[in-house]
Amino acid sequence: MDIKLLKRQDIETAKWNGCVHYSANSRVYAYSWYLDNVADDWWGLIEGDYESVMPLVWNDKMLKTKQIYQPFLTQQLGLFSINVCSKARISAFLNAIPSEFRFVDMQLNFLNTDIAEYDAWKIEQRPNYILDLKRPYEQVAEGYSQNLRRILKKIEPGSLYATTDLTPERFIEVARQAHQNQKLNLPELFYHTAIRIIYNCLHRGQGSIFAVYDAQKQLCAASFIILDGMRLLNLINFSTAQGHSLNAMHFLFDAIIQNNSNKLKLFDFEGSTIEGVARFYQSFGAINQPYLRLKANKLPWYLRFLKK
Repeated sequence: MDIKLLKRQDIETAKWNGCVHYSANSRVYAYSWYLDNVADDWWGLIEGDYESVMPLVWNDKMLKTKQIYQPFLTQQLGLFSINVCSKARISAFLNAIPSEFRFVDMQLNFLNTDIAEYDAWKIEQRPNYILDLKRPYEQVAEGYSQNLRRILKKIEPGSLYATTDLTPERFIEVARQAHQNQKLNLPELFYHTAIRIIYNCLHRGQGSIFAVYDAQKQLCAASFIILDGMRLLNLINFSTAQGHSLNAMHFLFDAIIQNNSNKLKLFDFEGSTIEGVARFYQSFGAINQPYLRLKANKLPWYLRFLKK
């Protein structure tokens, strides 16, 4: 298998994006413009004339030692191909990762799960919850949990309303405060990355900010949704303290589902390993579409303790 490594400046962007677009496992995270906005630097492993591609996002911030990492707001990368993502093809790409990358922490995509066992790799399966919207809303809602139905029924008409008029700056400002209140402690780099992605998606007509307000016009919850092909991707969301008390996020996701049901779409909640968040996503009838996280630590012994 002819696999070559190219630096970012040597990659033919149109061919790279064409491969990602036409692959069966196409995800917005792997497009060149997305990678350019979430990573300081990335290279690409490429098969043939861009028949298959795998981005390698890297830095050398740890004592000038090259490491591959998963950037913020990029749930799944790995191998994208117009051919079958077979075990042999995935293995060939993983084996083609240059040895100069002494530490690797990367998340593959949902069609990269058929991989060989490697002694060097620590493999972890992670959840991602998706909901099929190719049905009338009434059928989709039949899959809601009893508790979710009860919560939605309790929301008084007119007590909450949804809009798309929230600015990216205001969205990030309130998201930052909500995350701090929840003790998430995300670094500023996360929010700087988020604002770049939001503006790029809005510019391309590939995203919307959905917000929920109460009757007093107080912002209660919001979500930035990327239109990723036929997939609605819940990239970032938050709920304020008032929003929690009014079940605003339940209301918001139900409104998005109502507006997009009976269309050729999937609602991708972006999974969570936090039990309560996962349970919330599953309450809408979402099913798990897992992906893999791979880690390899070949650092010198005196650096190995810095990465686990």
